[in-house]
Amino acid sequence: MRRIWSLLLGFGIMGSLAILLAGGASYDLPASSPPPALDPPPFVLKNFIKGISWVGGRRAIPDDALPNAKDHGVQWIALTPFGWMENQFSTRIRVNRRASLWGEADVGLQVTTRKAHAHGLKIMLKPHIWISRPIDNGWRGEIGFSTEEDWQTWESDYRLFILHYARLAQEENIEILCMATELTKAVLERPAFWKALTHEIRSVYSGELTYAANWYRDYDLTDIWSEMDYIGVNAYFPLTETANPSVEEIVAGWQPHLNRIGQLAASYGKPVLFTEIGYKNTRRTTVKPWEWPRRMENAVLDESEQANAYEALFRSVGVLSWFRGVFIWDWYPNSNRLSRITFSPQNKQGAEILRKWYTYKKIE
Repeated sequence: MRRIWSLLLGFGIMGSLAILLAGGASYDLPASSPPPALDPPPFVLKNFIKGISWVGGRRAIPDDALPNAKDHGVQWIALTPFGWMENQFSTRIRVNRRASLWGEADVGLQVTTRKAHAHGLKIMLKPHIWISRPIDNGWRGEIGFSTEEDWQTWESDYRLFILHYARLAQEENIEILCMATELTKAVLERPAFWKALTHEIRSVYSGELTYAANWYRDYDLTDIWSEMDYIGVNAYFPLTETANPSVEEIVAGWQPHLNRIGQLAASYGKPVLFTEIGYKNTRRTTVKPWEWPRRMENAVLDESEQANAYEALFRSVGVLSWFRGVFIWDWYPNSNRLSRITFSPQNKQGAEILRKWYTYKKIE
């Protein structure tokens, strides 16, 4: 298996790019223009995961919400329940079985899963830790402690948190469980805990496992991948330095990141899954893709840059044999209530790029 992955890697990212550019077609675009309506090249894998990250609403999902996603070619949805911590140094986690948002509570997860399965969609359950009052703008990647006692208290709570969702995933026949999301410091500093926890999860859950590692100093530093079925990356990599990049320029920006990820895939013999990836409908969206809309100043709306970013994404990863799929962040049950600046491609040019790639028929 490792030899096969090495051969695939030997073909190389640039070899894959050559396939994309075969036939002399030019993908350079004028500034702010939408991507051309060209047929995309086929995905290499029949089971490429064509996913979206589903937003849990306050009420039961509308009857047309899942069919609408499926009409865009979506085949997988990620569901995201939360566990709550006061700040990144708190030792206690509150499991959110009866969340205020129906879609994040256990009953909402169960009903949404059953409806999705009835429509032929598959599920990744992706629990997150939510920090309600972060210290100095801290985040979940900084969760960590100075004493062994505090680490063990937090780990005990996290074990209860994730095993709750592992059992729910087993009961609902959920296909993939993401056992942690962007817990950079905790995963890097406490490898023995995560290895033991993985074995305990597998004792109650028979589906596939991944970890949603952060793109920055996480996915490429942890050694958790030998325990996982997928190398999972929340892939908000910086791709360009200026506004109005062409699709070709964004594709070029992907190459150093994909070279590194491909080497990791080859070394572990594991396929790669982008457990989160998304772009805002703003200018410069490929400069700092991770930047949250509410924290942006003087943002300029630009649907075409978002669309170009998605076009470049699929042209970059769609032909890589070691790459298994993506979950686009994010997708609302009711797309009529979107804010002006959002990650969601719904009702924008980006949705048509998604539809073009996700409904492409000539998959080999």
